[in-house]
Amino acid sequence: MSKLYLVDIEGTIVKDKSFVPIEGATDWIKSFGSSPHQFALVSNNTTHRPEDLLSELKSLGFEIQKENLITCMSTTLNWIKKKGIKSCFVIGSAQLKEYLNESGIKTPSDDRVEAVLVGLDSSLDYQKLKVAVNALVKNDASLLALHSNRLYKDEKGELSPSVGAVVKALEYSCQKRAKVFGKPNLEIFREALKRFKAKSEDCIMISDDPLSDLVGAKRLGMKSVFVTSGKYKDENILKSLNKRFQPDWIYKSVKEIRI
Repeated sequence: MSKLYLVDIEGTIVKDKSFVPIEGATDWIKSFGSSPHQFALVSNNTTHRPEDLLSELKSLGFEIQKENLITCMSTTLNWIKKKGIKSCFVIGSAQLKEYLNESGIKTPSDDRVEAVLVGLDSSLDYQKLKVAVNALVKNDASLLALHSNRLYKDEKGELSPSVGAVVKALEYSCQKRAKVFGKPNLEIFREALKRFKAKSEDCIMISDDPLSDLVGAKRLGMKSVFVTSGKYKDENILKSLNKRFQPDWIYKSVKEIRI
């Protein structure tokens, strides 16, 4: 029976924000060309526009096409356009703002907006948080989050607080719940199932993040694979997980996974 493999990017096929490919990952992706199985890279990346991320991965030797990439940025934009939101205060990268602007979404630097959108922002400061709080409280703006990851590895390979930490701070300050689009939210997984016309029981999610990516996959009835090539170097992190969310398989890297 044909399977759909959903594959995380950072920590799974590339090392971190440096985008150095993990040993054997390019050949592993290439092996899908002679396999009956399908794959999609499902990413919480908020610093690259989807088309830029695709080009970056291709330049590294990964054989992927547009249909093989699903990102939280594209999922979020689709929802924003569907809801008719025209302006967002963005805590995030210049690329994220550019991506929104290309679709006619304004990204002003003041609090007179319809939504606050949180992505990864390495230059985050207190002033940005103040503007976000004023937009959420005074203007009753919606709180949107590209994802809710706890940690990420930066370009130097150092652990840093991720988008989820900022989202939690804003939720606490403003007494609002964020609408989250990336993993572990089910919306991005459902988009993958719809695109490939697959059933959740025929899907396998592979990631270095068992607390986010794999939990979301498990909630939809998918199988899961935890790889220790990313932010967590051993299985100790799994001790904090409920039994129903434990991964089905554990490997050091994707090159050990037979498809």
